[in-house]
Amino acid sequence: MSATFAAGTPHPSLRGVVLRYEGYEEQVAGPTTFRELPCTFVPVIIDLDAGWSVAHRQHTTPLRLGSFVAGVTDGPVLVGHGGSARCLQVDLTPLGARQLVGLPMSELANQSVPIDAVLGRFGRDLVQRVGDAPDWPTRFTLIDKVFRARLAEAAPADPGVAWSLSQIVATGGTAVIGDLADELGWSHRRLIARYRDTVGLPPKLVARIVRFERLTAHLTADPAIELAAAATACGYFDQAHLAREVRELADITPTELRATTVNSVQDEVAPSA
Repeated sequence: MSATFAAGTPHPSLRGVVLRYEGYEEQVAGPTTFRELPCTFVPVIIDLDAGWSVAHRQHTTPLRLGSFVAGVTDGPVLVGHGGSARCLQVDLTPLGARQLVGLPMSELANQSVPIDAVLGRFGRDLVQRVGDAPDWPTRFTLIDKVFRARLAEAAPADPGVAWSLSQIVATGGTAVIGDLADELGWSHRRLIARYRDTVGLPPKLVARIVRFERLTAHLTADPAIELAAAATACGYFDQAHLAREVRELADITPTELRATTVNSVQDEVAPSA
């Protein structure tokens, strides 16, 4: 049986906080592992099956997790299951995650943490209620409701980080970090401290990941694109620079990255909620 996906659209009031909802189900003959690439979003996994094995780059032994929250990552994460998987994934923006979690995001960067250790009773109740819901549209509507209620009590996002992050994203990761600090009237040290609190990683590293995400989007949209052309389009100095960045961030070659993006196309997408 191939994997199936159910896509949900977050409520408009959650724009800037929630990127997407996705239901996922898979039944295969035996244990399977797949590579998650570095990203600037924060996944919340609400497990509806037997849990996951999760290994970040620094792990010698995979963690066994049920429902969990994964911070922003600057390296690959190997995620696996025993042959049966079912979950709801909520992808949060870094700023949205900071508001919903209410903790410094440096505590989650490059880590996957059980949902109750991050969100306490709120997280435990959320897993129970999502599990009790009869179908994906009902689950997506439930997430809308509880996240909107939690946000109503949350502190606003750091406006300086919000503005500078928008510049990094708008330039595909090529913005000059020192210029952003100057524009804000902040020292470089202050900018780094704010990013560690709000995003989890320093701004220069965040920019590298944004550029990497732009590269993977290019390779997904045009698998035949020459790597030299992709390097130019995505703001790398040259193809060699691109290759170094891919190796440092993903532990694979650009050729392997291209294969990964091509093979990540979803098998089946159910109707949106």
